[in-house]
Amino acid sequence: MLTDLAIRQAVEFESRHHPVLSIYLNVDPHRRASEKYKLALRALLDKAQGAEPEDLRRIQNYVELGYNWQGRGLILFSCAAQDFWWVESLPVPVEDSVFVSFRPYVHQLATLLDSYARLGVVHADQMGARLYLFHMGYLAAAEGFLGEEVHMHRAGGWAAQRYQRHETETARQNLQDAAELAEAFYRRSDIRRLILAGTEKNVARFRELLSHRLKAMVIGEISADANASPGELQQRASDLARQEAEKAGDDLADAIVTAAHKEGNGVLGLAGTLNAVQTGRAQAVVVLTGFSQPAFRFKESGFVVLSEEEAQATGSNEELERLPDAVDSVLRRSLLNGVDVTVLADHPALAKNGKIGALTRY
Repeated sequence: MLTDLAIRQAVEFESRHHPVLSIYLNVDPHRRASEKYKLALRALLDKAQGAEPEDLRRIQNYVELGYNWQGRGLILFSCAAQDFWWVESLPVPVEDSVFVSFRPYVHQLATLLDSYARLGVVHADQMGARLYLFHMGYLAAAEGFLGEEVHMHRAGGWAAQRYQRHETETARQNLQDAAELAEAFYRRSDIRRLILAGTEKNVARFRELLSHRLKAMVIGEISADANASPGELQQRASDLARQEAEKAGDDLADAIVTAAHKEGNGVLGLAGTLNAVQTGRAQAVVVLTGFSQPAFRFKESGFVVLSEEEAQATGSNEELERLPDAVDSVLRRSLLNGVDVTVLADHPALAKNGKIGALTRY
């Protein structure tokens, strides 16, 4: 499973003297048979200009000989000369891409984290609830509460109403106990979004019993019967989470564009966003997918500038190195510093205003 430690290892790794080969490969069996995955990989490797032969062989051998073909997305970072090898197979899809630089390319990884990180799913019924934490498509943790069994009485007469009240109260108490368990479970799990699953009636009852904190995290509901498996819930919840992430990203981009035009706490364009991230003022960053721009970086401090003229204006005597993609540097530093990152496929207003922006603290 893709852990926070693994993410940090990928984001922090850097090679001074040897290139790092980054590959994202879609291995979704619903889209491609295994032979087509391998052909797609070979096409990517053919485009990997500047990669070292050992890294090309290493990745091809792993995919063709060592991979078990059970995921939907595969991420591989390799720098054999520095003994760096990072591989993650994910139950969520990725888009084919290749990049060669002095560090792993995390642009698409940031997109995946925005959509699929730390997703909570509650499967509620009259007996209680099963609580799930999915992270990047994997089941990271689960817990459940099973209360008193609810018997539905169909007999008529004066006793029927008394039985019905008892069953209603039993079901309510089961859900109340489950809601209290959910509060503790999801506080420990530090979820970002919550989805409720079950029948319409049970979901509505459970939602009313949640704390205001958890209610605010609920992004949607999915219909599910009592026998729905964790895998089925994960698939449907992940699709819903991706859609919600896109909508939230659109709203964030709107807010940034508006704030920037009103000279508030929003900046637009790569220069302003880079400055906000490097000075620690950024709260959230949004960028259009595919946007990249070369830049320069001071080797010792790691400070990024967009031109040699800007570097000279700083008065620094540090040695400069070319940076193939300053946008990737913005996303990398944001991930390390806990700044929210959103990557959008399309946003007309953002496209007209530099393709990248940030919401700032001040």
